[in-house]
Amino acid sequence: MAENTTAETKKTFVERAASEPTELHKQFAKWIEEKTGFTPDLKTVQLAVTLRMDFQASDENQQALKERKAEAAKKAEEAKARKLAKLEAELAKLKGEEAATDEAKPKEPAEAPKDDAEPAAEADTENGAEAATEAAAEPTEDAPKPRTRRTRRTTTK
Repeated sequence: MAENTTAETKKTFVERAASEPTELHKQFAKWIEEKTGFTPDLKTVQLAVTLRMDFQASDENQQALKERKAEAAKKAEEAKARKLAKLEAELAKLKGEEAATDEAKPKEPAEAPKDDAEPAAEADTENGAEAATEAAAEPTEDAPKPRTRRTRRTTTK
């Protein structure tokens, strides 16, 4: 049998299991029954309480924890690879659609004709002065657009 390696006591697991349940073990078993409705075996409660820390520190448990962590890391890597592949497929699909739409569009001339100048005939009409003022009031490409202040809408009930 394996030996208990705690500094407090040098009892083996068999010797510890042979001891009688303490008052704590009895109270814990009663508490479990009250909270769960399940009546646990008193000896099982005693062994679980007494040997829990030894089990957690055991080589068997530590090996199982390492394996579990390695498996979780492997699954995380696989999930990451699947997600990356999915995103790359979506990107390729979007690039393919973009290339298809670029080929379908007619080629536009490099420089479009400018319609900035108004015909002289419009200036002679009665609205010609207003049109000239409106043209001067329009912002140019270099000038920043005026900012509008945003307000919150209030809800009415």
